[in-house]
Amino acid sequence: MQHLDFRTLRQFVAVAENESISKAATVLHISASPLSRAILKLESQIGFPLFERIGRGLRLNNAGRELLLNARRIIMNNEQLVQDLQRRASGMGGTVVIGHMPGALYNGVIPSTARSVQQAHPSLRFQFESAPEDEQLVALRHGHLDFAVSTQEVADADVRAETYSVEKYVLLLPRHHPCAEIPRITLKQLMEAEWVVTPVRPGQSLRTRFTAACNRLGFDPRVACVAGDMISALALVAGGFGLCVAQESLMQFVGHDIVVRALPLLKMESQYRIVWRPDALAPGASRFLDALLVNNTKT
Repeated sequence: MQHLDFRTLRQFVAVAENESISKAATVLHISASPLSRAILKLESQIGFPLFERIGRGLRLNNAGRELLLNARRIIMNNEQLVQDLQRRASGMGGTVVIGHMPGALYNGVIPSTARSVQQAHPSLRFQFESAPEDEQLVALRHGHLDFAVSTQEVADADVRAETYSVEKYVLLLPRHHPCAEIPRITLKQLMEAEWVVTPVRPGQSLRTRFTAACNRLGFDPRVACVAGDMISALALVAGGFGLCVAQESLMQFVGHDIVVRALPLLKMESQYRIVWRPDALAPGASRFLDALLVNNTKT
């Protein structure tokens, strides 16, 4: 059996709802004769009648009622699909997929921007994919992401990158650590301290940048333990394992067992860059990018 086209289904639904060829023809703005032939062809195509002929009128039989339910659903789904595509094309709908490392969301810039855009365009959806920076860039190049977030310079002619946030780092100490009450922490105390660190990862990871900052002051940090992520690092600092450096926005998760101080001597900050492919930017993604850069671009 051949596939049923949408035109035929619409004609069938019109006849079923009006129980009359002539009335349906008026609704569809066509002549009655071709509509009558279309219904007969439909019944011949599927192999059984759909209507009972009552005088000059028509009434659905059981098979016709079943087809009507399915035809309405198919038409509704098709109309919904068309509307979704139209909204996506206009930037009013669709899904914007943003890659990020966990720390990129802590300062709230990307979440608050996405939420404000979604409030202005309720049919627009956002999806967040956590991944290391190098994996994000690969996914971006292959079209799996609309955006990536990087803390490094991106040397790729096919993508663009703009810094949208610069974040400084602070020092975390266990509440009962000897340095917690000292007004000014010295280089000697940093050198002698035990540190909670994150794992060594590819690229300019926090561990790499922290070690480099210590090396610039002439020492290697004494590692007390390695935490799998920064939230775990907070728990270890609170448990008394040692000191830790962390981005300022992480302070929203700090409990009463941790003392937060300005980071002495060690110069550390993160520059967050939004990265995208200009040739693959959908209208909805463009709305997000405009909002992000207008409100947050750092010069």
